[in-house]
Amino acid sequence: MKIRTCYFKVSSMSQSVQLWKSLLELEPVKFGEKYSEFRLENINLGFVLNDFGDKFAGSNCVPVFEFADDELPPYIERAKSLNCSVLLDGLTNPNLRSIVFADPWGNEFEFSRFHD
Repeated sequence: MKIRTCYFKVSSMSQSVQLWKSLLELEPVKFGEKYSEFRLENINLGFVLNDFGDKFAGSNCVPVFEFADDELPPYIERAKSLNCSVLLDGLTNPNLRSIVFADPWGNEFEFSRFHD
């Protein structure tokens, strides 16, 4: 078994895709009015337009992106420059080794150093 896709519900497809395109430095493999998707190495990160009446409050699922130590700083700086909020900075904590962000719509994501 594997997880094929993890998706966020968003209120603006174009703004969300533009933010994540800039953050990940990837082009979406699917782009549409109601659904868009980025293909990462082992999972798809999708975005669904929340036009079906769900109360919008951000996501309760937090994808964790792992990086080599030297690859991590540019992603952190890009997230900050794209108005993503730092919720928890545990980069120097040996048990966490990660930083948690929220995008402007409240969806959380985490950047982590590789764990052994």
